[in-house]
Amino acid sequence: MSPGGARGLPSLRDVARLVVLGDSLTEGVGDPHAGYPNGWRGWAELVADALAERDPGTEYVNLALRGRRAAQVLAEQVPLALAHRPTVVTFWAGGNDLLAPRVSVDAVATTVEQALVALAPTGARLLLLTVFELDPSPVLRAAGARATAYNDRLRVVADRLGADLVDVADLGRDPSLFCGDRVHPGPAGHRAVAERVAARLGVRLGPGGGADDPRRTPPGWAGEAGWWLGSVVPHAWRWATMASSRERARPKWQEPVRVVDRLVGVPLSR
Repeated sequence: MSPGGARGLPSLRDVARLVVLGDSLTEGVGDPHAGYPNGWRGWAELVADALAERDPGTEYVNLALRGRRAAQVLAEQVPLALAHRPTVVTFWAGGNDLLAPRVSVDAVATTVEQALVALAPTGARLLLLTVFELDPSPVLRAAGARATAYNDRLRVVADRLGADLVDVADLGRDPSLFCGDRVHPGPAGHRAVAERVAARLGVRLGPGGGADDPRRTPPGWAGEAGWWLGSVVPHAWRWATMASSRERARPKWQEPVRVVDRLVGVPLSR
């Protein structure tokens, strides 16, 4: 069974509607920009712009929401994606699952596989992204080991189903690509992800973006203490109370929007 990917796919000339699914990484968190509905830009916006540069008729749907786990993406976002009749779908989820105190990596990978199988009837080209393999403070080291195991399983899933694998695991080892929380990519990180997705689709990003995030954690003890107080503790509380899942109930672009029309009159320069 082949839901999409590099084998037997429609050519990019036929692509008319990009639908992106996932969590905060695909929503754009870490790449602030006042011109977008949720205040974040992100890699998916850059890819949408690149596709529209080739075909101005390209439409775009972004269903990603912060805090979502793989099962939530399957239950909440996949049915909407099916209804939108996509021709390209990106799926990036599982990172929030890996931060849980206890988690079955196999179960999360199985959920992702179920999502890809559910999307198969669309005939869309499916792009599956690996998660970052972070090289962080010891507090996140267990999650890093899980990420490596999870990515190994995603590679098997992508190969079995014929999906395009976009491997961004190594980007997690470059701290300059991340914002102050050390989990979400900053503007440069989002652009790095966009470059890999765009390359897989055979398009090129336009100029701009990728500037340093001024909120990046400074080095030394002050920076480490600031990270704990400003990122680790608040994130642990928000994760335990599921607050992040309630912060935004509506996706950025829930209905198809023509890429070239979505930000009319809004300057894209930072």
